[in-house]
Amino acid sequence: MWHKLIRQTSIGDAIFYLFHLATSVIASALRFGAGAPAAPANVGATPVLYEFEGCPFCRIAREAVSEAGVAVLVRPCPKGGKRFRPEVVELGGKAQFPYLIDPNTDKKMYESADIARYLVKTYGGARPFIQWTGPVNLVSSQFAMLARLLAGTFRIRSRAPEKPLEFFGAERDPRARLVKERLCAMEIEYLWRPVRGAPRLNDPNTGASVAGAEGIRRYLKETYRP
Repeated sequence: MWHKLIRQTSIGDAIFYLFHLATSVIASALRFGAGAPAAPANVGATPVLYEFEGCPFCRIAREAVSEAGVAVLVRPCPKGGKRFRPEVVELGGKAQFPYLIDPNTDKKMYESADIARYLVKTYGGARPFIQWTGPVNLVSSQFAMLARLLAGTFRIRSRAPEKPLEFFGAERDPRARLVKERLCAMEIEYLWRPVRGAPRLNDPNTGASVAGAEGIRRYLKETYRP
């Protein structure tokens, strides 16, 4: 695997990717594997999740999404973001994250713990062990954020796709995290399906289907960076 990666990219790019992957593995370990994918839930209309990857509270909500097997439409709201952050203020009254809208029940809510409990109660699955540990839960999530050096926290310039992308990958998968961080920083809206296996991205705007974290990250940069 690694020798193919090195042949396809420069040595520097390969080392940079391996560094990011290693720190993402550490982030998953700090969360004790929370965010395992469940069997896909039958949700009807798709819930919408406003969040950003560099937020420890949002991580707790994303883990619950993955554990419940709920496909959600993610509208990334990195700091400095201009596409979806204003929507949250308009809809909920404040720029606080995560923010969930579920058209199936007309629920709109802030607070990661409330979102986690709601998803499990409504769609099944179980809250991860780490989320039952009180203050340790948040501290662990903060350390996981620091392990990734705040990746997915701040906006980078990008072109907005006309249609949302579709991404397959579980929250606890270190490879999927690298992709979601890039999607978040670029403020690219996507339908997230938390499933097992290697990360995969479908782009209805170009017809492209890309597998593998580094390939997807490269595709996003080449396609949507100005």
